[in-house]
Amino acid sequence: MADTSTELELGAEDGAEDRPDIGPESTPEPDSEQSPATPGDTEAAVDLEADTGDDALLTPEESENLESAETPDSPEEADVAVDDGDASDDETENAPAEDDIEEPADEAALAEDDVEKSADEAAPVEDELEETAEEAEPAEDELEETAEEAEPAEDAEVIEAEEEPEDDIELEDAAEVTEAQKWEDEAEAAPDTTPPATLENRYDIYPGRPLPDLDSPSARAFEAEDRMQPQLKLFALICIPGLPIRWDELLDIEGIDLPGNLALAAYGNIDWQIQNQKCLALIYERPLGGHVDILLKDPHEPEYKKIDALRLVAETGIRALKSLQERELTHRSIRPDNIFFLDDDHEEVVFGEFISSPPGFDQPVAFETIERGMADEGGRGIGSIAEDIYALGATLAFFLQRQNPVRGKSKEQLLLAKMSTNSYQILVGKTILTATMLEPIRGMLNDDQGERWGFDELDMWLSGRRVAPTQTAPVQKSQRPFRFGDFDHTQPRTLAYSMSDRRESALKLIKDGSIEQWYSRGLENSEMATAVAAAVETADALAETDPNADELLLSRILILMDPKAPITFKNIKYMSDGFGYALGVEVLREGNIKTYAESIVNQVPGIWYEISDGAAASQFSELEFYTRLRGYLQKAGPGYGIERCLYETIPGHACRSPLIAMQNVSVIEEILPTLDAAEKMADTKKSPVDRHLAAFIAARTEGSIESQLGQLGDLDETFQILGMLRLLVELQDRMNTGTLLGLTKWVGGLMGPVIKLYHSRSTRRDIEADVPRIVRSGDLSELLGLLDDPVTRKKDELEYLAALEEFEEAEEEVLGIEENTGPGSEAALRTSNQVAAVTSILIMIFIISLIIMAG
Repeated sequence: MADTSTELELGAEDGAEDRPDIGPESTPEPDSEQSPATPGDTEAAVDLEADTGDDALLTPEESENLESAETPDSPEEADVAVDDGDASDDETENAPAEDDIEEPADEAALAEDDVEKSADEAAPVEDELEETAEEAEPAEDELEETAEEAEPAEDAEVIEAEEEPEDDIELEDAAEVTEAQKWEDEAEAAPDTTPPATLENRYDIYPGRPLPDLDSPSARAFEAEDRMQPQLKLFALICIPGLPIRWDELLDIEGIDLPGNLALAAYGNIDWQIQNQKCLALIYERPLGGHVDILLKDPHEPEYKKIDALRLVAETGIRALKSLQERELTHRSIRPDNIFFLDDDHEEVVFGEFISSPPGFDQPVAFETIERGMADEGGRGIGSIAEDIYALGATLAFFLQRQNPVRGKSKEQLLLAKMSTNSYQILVGKTILTATMLEPIRGMLNDDQGERWGFDELDMWLSGRRVAPTQTAPVQKSQRPFRFGDFDHTQPRTLAYSMSDRRESALKLIKDGSIEQWYSRGLENSEMATAVAAAVETADALAETDPNADELLLSRILILMDPKAPITFKNIKYMSDGFGYALGVEVLREGNIKTYAESIVNQVPGIWYEISDGAAASQFSELEFYTRLRGYLQKAGPGYGIERCLYETIPGHACRSPLIAMQNVSVIEEILPTLDAAEKMADTKKSPVDRHLAAFIAARTEGSIESQLGQLGDLDETFQILGMLRLLVELQDRMNTGTLLGLTKWVGGLMGPVIKLYHSRSTRRDIEADVPRIVRSGDLSELLGLLDDPVTRKKDELEYLAALEEFEEAEEEVLGIEENTGPGSEAALRTSNQVAAVTSILIMIFIISLIIMAG
């Protein structure tokens, strides 16, 4: 993992060494609305450390002057820029007046700087978000103070925040050990003498030369060399087998110059000796200047150089995002530990890689928008360039500060804080390097995507023009806080978020009418109260017939309360464009896959699209796609089910069949050669096509193969085997695969039941005698032709029918004989009469003879 032990730590959700290697666990986060920008916000009063060590309170006027000033060219100029004027005079003369506060009195938001007031002005509410001693976070009821109360006192003392101990950082519970964790734990660096792995007969990757400073959270870095251009500085990232990667983006950016982004030179599967399996390797240009955050945390580095680096990150970052948007791509991995100096002179900056894991998967919640951060880390979705702009703003906010603004906050606290106020106030702390970056950071961190700065505003800022501030619509708040989850909620959004993680308690609140009553009385929203009541009534009516009625009720209510939140069902949450990646992560973790299937079968995405006001313009095509997934789940045979959903929703996802999983096969062209090679180690008494392989082939094959899949799922084992052969032959014909000796031998050994379909013993003997010859040819098509030849089958059928006819005739003859020779038959009576007559004659002759002799 890259070294992130810096004062600008990523917060409680961070800790690359502590979080599972498969990725960070995420806590869901409802959406938030920003409070209107005011001169009293944190850019108007920030605690700056001058080089002299004196503290100064930066007033709104000075902040504006600093924002328009040019970056100093020397340390002396930097001192002037940050330490201008006497602190006490500034506080007295430039304190913001009450009429400068643009927020309504009941919605004034406190910046973190403003919270440090004396005890007689405002006391933090103990039962709200946990507050650190030096960064007291405003609770919701504190956020509803009047504008006059929100105003910093003129004589308020500016106190330098003390650094918190590392032990105060709250980390999530470690996830259960997964295949990916085992892979990472076992992946110790090989000896330096270990031969390199080779990609494309060109790139050598050295298992014995790890580069931990260039590790990604989901991929390890190693030295790499280009045989054709050995002067190039390269490194390789080895991805976790089975973890979904961004395949479409991988195909799009290989060999392409994307300004401001790390250049991908090549990719492909390699034989990785450390794991004794094939792994995906990504070959990148090697950044020579290290992480940007290393320079920013260096206490010996002059302040003006740090400010220059910040400006460089902002300018390059904007250009990098533009280059991505031109190709309709998103980065989704912008964070402080993924930005590098490309050169030793620290003149070029680049974003790090974004291919090795699902979009947003490795992101700490601080760098995710509220909506995306709420979802499970695998289900955060591709998003749009607006998510990247937010992440860049959050990264600049962390770079800007001498201390971590969210240190000591758990994920839940951070998310609730973002929702209760806004991201800008939470992520911009008290001790900053310069105020010149506050304007773009505020714009990029706007929680309302429609009001968030885009490239037009960013270009205006880069050219030195001032961007007009945006006003955000006021957030609906209740005058009656709703206590739930150790938090007093005044917004439906925060309550919905807390309820989503406490589903049993939440369901009780819904059913006992508490939520309906809060909407009716606390929020005075009769329309929502009616909608909640109607949903409860419908669920009660379905309770006896639908075992998921309560869970569906809760999902519907949560979406009603926060339409921008992710799709939620039971204990899973995913964005509308994140289902596939979420499912892929859960398959790798061997987790709760069934719940993902149930969410589709029960049409929970349909509920989200029905209610959500955050649906994309493509919602109809997305909804149609979910309908198609539901159709796959309603079919139980091979080629369908949750396996089909997995491969349909994740482009390029490697086949997870145990038969070939170690080969990391991502493209259908490699399926047959891989199965052919697997014959030596496989149990050849079993079919080479399991559910995963059938689903992978179906998802990656153009055109319909429904007939083959139907036969593959037949109840008769004989027809299953024949369907398997037909499917493999179809694939061989389409892929134009060559000789497959191993696979043909494997399949040929399973054809006994198919041969028995023939009635003629001689035909069976002929086929059995011909199978070895075909096996030696390695041609599956010829094997199918032998076993399923229409002419032979027709002949066998005709001969069988003829034999049946002959048998029937013989049987009739036998029956006829039996009928004519039975005890009661006519022939028997006639014969018996004849015998009786003859016997009578003989008796008469005998009697006459006796009479004559006697006479």
